[in-house]
Amino acid sequence: MTSPYQNQADELRMLHWNIHSWRDDAGASNLESVVNLVRATDPHVVSLVEVDESWGYPSELDEVADRCGYTSIFVPAFEFGQDSPMGEFGNALLSKLPILAVRQRQLVWPPRLYDGGEPSEPRSVVFAKVQTASGPVWIGSTHLPRCEAETRTDAAQRLLALTQELTGQWLLLGDFNMPASHWLDAYPSLRAYPTPAKPTHPTKNPIEPIDYCVAPQELPVRTEVLPDASSDHLPILVSCWLE
Repeated sequence: MTSPYQNQADELRMLHWNIHSWRDDAGASNLESVVNLVRATDPHVVSLVEVDESWGYPSELDEVADRCGYTSIFVPAFEFGQDSPMGEFGNALLSKLPILAVRQRQLVWPPRLYDGGEPSEPRSVVFAKVQTASGPVWIGSTHLPRCEAETRTDAAQRLLALTQELTGQWLLLGDFNMPASHWLDAYPSLRAYPTPAKPTHPTKNPIEPIDYCVAPQELPVRTEVLPDASSDHLPILVSCWLE
């Protein structure tokens, strides 16, 4: 059966999804759904946020990568536990393209000690420089704070400053926890996709357009919100044509 998400020869395809710690809204595992969507969309690069990896158990991220044929990158934003570390949490990238470099940066400063609550979560971005048929490109995966508007705004400004350090072309995928209009209007050289904005959260009744792709406006980008309700966020499929 032909997939409805068929690759074009000159197309760089990326999938982004907040996977809600490998759980759907009812608390059941969504690992099979993640595997199925990655296989169906067949992107070159996958961005996953809210990746929860518990120590002492098989890695769910590794299982997705192995079953779908990807190399995985996971540099956790923080580790958690009481008397000793029990696991790690953060952003991940999966790639079928050769990986040339990886960069991880913290977005909330000064650093915070995680106490189990969302406001104390360190937030970060992971960038991978991948080799495409048209040349190298940086692809980032990030997840900004939810509760504190000032902290989220500061993190977004730090994030954009980091993109200016990247050499060559770049795209940034993420759960930004705010509409693009709340912060990107001040940066006319950048655009957010999908355009116009489309809601991705919560899954049962999407009203918040908070999952999207940010890229320099000269890059031709197309983004589709996918109707997969296996998390508390809808996934997005991004296509880009590099020069």
